[in-house]
Amino acid sequence: DWLNSYTFPEEMKFADPAYAAEIAPRYLDLTAAHGTTTICTYCTIHPESVDAIFAEAEKRGQRLVAGRTCMDRDTAPEGLRDTAQTAYDQSRALLEKWHGTGRLSYAITPRFSPTSTPEQLEALGSLWAEHPDCLMQTHLSEQTDEIEWVLGLYPEARDYLDTYEKFGLLGERGLYGHAIHLEPRERDRLRETGASLIHCPTSNTFIGSGLFDMPGLKAEGHLIGLATDTGGGSSFSMLRTMAAA
Repeated sequence: DWLNSYTFPEEMKFADPAYAAEIAPRYLDLTAAHGTTTICTYCTIHPESVDAIFAEAEKRGQRLVAGRTCMDRDTAPEGLRDTAQTAYDQSRALLEKWHGTGRLSYAITPRFSPTSTPEQLEALGSLWAEHPDCLMQTHLSEQTDEIEWVLGLYPEARDYLDTYEKFGLLGERGLYGHAIHLEPRERDRLRETGASLIHCPTSNTFIGSGLFDMPGLKAEGHLIGLATDTGGGSSFSMLRTMAAA
């Protein structure tokens, strides 16, 4: 509901390169005003959005990790869908253009399993295997309804994480946003592979997704990152995000 009501309509605006060029500096100004000097973020499906944020960060000499969001399933609206092939081709072209330029790094970015077909996840898994020094960012187990949705779309999967694992999208340079409602097998595999769980406390409470098991996951030895979740969260401040955590 959050995506359909707020996120997707906003992302469609980035088809306009002028709009992308306007928002990129505004975003980096906002985050810098809160003391954030390194960003890891999702762009939209439009290559222009990736070029805009990377170009602005390069101009500022700023550390930035970003990637083109990929969605080819009809669960995403018309205007925000690609194909498995265009996701691979455009992601690869952007990666080759920006990854390692200055202080910039590329992150291969399937939004999450419900908006990608198995063919797209397989294509992006192949791209990651070809460029293992890149990060890969996606979402995992944010809400209980989402998990049921995923298992309905991927009936052969053992669990939500399996929809990534079987296509080569589980690894130590993987960033898995939210990771609230994890099964024991998922917790074990994430720890074994050295994947990172990205806790978004203000987003989780604002949207009402649930509570991240920080004590339990830390005790198990998981790698845990902290994120504002940008639009889904309620503050651009990492200090306020730490306090919320």
